[in-house]
Amino acid sequence: MSQTSLYLLLPCLFFVGCKEPVRTYRVAEEPEAAPQVQSEVPREAEKSDALVTWNASSDWTEEKAGQFLTAAYAIPDLGRLTVSQLGGDGGGLAANVNRWRGQVNLAPLTEEKIIGQPMPVPGSKQPMLLFNLTSDTAAADADGIFAAVLPLESETWYFKLTAPSAKLREKGAAVFTQFLGTVKVGGEEAAPSPPPAPRMPNIKVVAPEGWEEGAPSSMRVASFAIKGADGATADVSVIPLPGHSGSVLDNVNRWRGQIQLPPLSSADDPALGKEMDGKAGKLIVTHMVSESAVLDGKKAAISAAILKANGITWFFKMTGEAALVTAQREAFEEFVRSATFP
Repeated sequence: MSQTSLYLLLPCLFFVGCKEPVRTYRVAEEPEAAPQVQSEVPREAEKSDALVTWNASSDWTEEKAGQFLTAAYAIPDLGRLTVSQLGGDGGGLAANVNRWRGQVNLAPLTEEKIIGQPMPVPGSKQPMLLFNLTSDTAAADADGIFAAVLPLESETWYFKLTAPSAKLREKGAAVFTQFLGTVKVGGEEAAPSPPPAPRMPNIKVVAPEGWEEGAPSSMRVASFAIKGADGATADVSVIPLPGHSGSVLDNVNRWRGQIQLPPLSSADDPALGKEMDGKAGKLIVTHMVSESAVLDGKKAAISAAILKANGITWFFKMTGEAALVTAQREAFEEFVRSATFP
């Protein structure tokens, strides 16, 4: 498995390593007459063509899966992870991803906009596709979803972690990608637990006055909170991803979707942002405001910047209530221009 795959999960998830007991399942294929999108395959249907195995952590509680799931686990202080399988393409990738998006109050996307982050799977010619279905503007206790889809020749497998958004942001990425790293096709034993994630790259930034520094996480190398009048807040993150990590248009449209703005269609659209010079190199900086009240009855806004340097793409992002984020735009631009590499 490549380091790049271990870094990413639409937008970013990271591995940690540990030893786990092996769980092996042979799963039934869904009958042709059964609906494929709304329900998942019963265990007592006809025999599956593939053998898919994985490791579940010893501190997880295995639950009764029920008629439409292959396996289910309660993960302490996090949420619930489920595994399921459908015959064929399971009703289509777009239908399933949009069904999950609906479960966490995200707007549906067109089929062209649903692009997962690929991750290789031992024993499969098809990569697993990873999806981060969490909203940056969601309340801490609102459910979010990390999902993975593994298409095989005659069936499709689904791995889904559902948990409060705050817990997913804090530690869900590491737990989910670690689990997915053990999935294997066609072998009697699951893949071994993955090695620890590579060390995060370093960057030095100068925070404007009034920004409160927070602790880094598995995804962030720097984090700040901004407090405004009447309880308004904004969150600032700095996240490195290896390699190209998508075009400017792809990333801007991803951010626009998070505050329910329509996607841009052209790489020449002025709304993509502007180029600026920073201490570490050229930056693309963009600002956007929602058209409707999407954050606790108020409009939301995002200011973001992209910096490519030394084989790493750096993402700087400020998200929060529109009035506060808009007032902090100049400070944000000074912040991203201050970035240097130690």
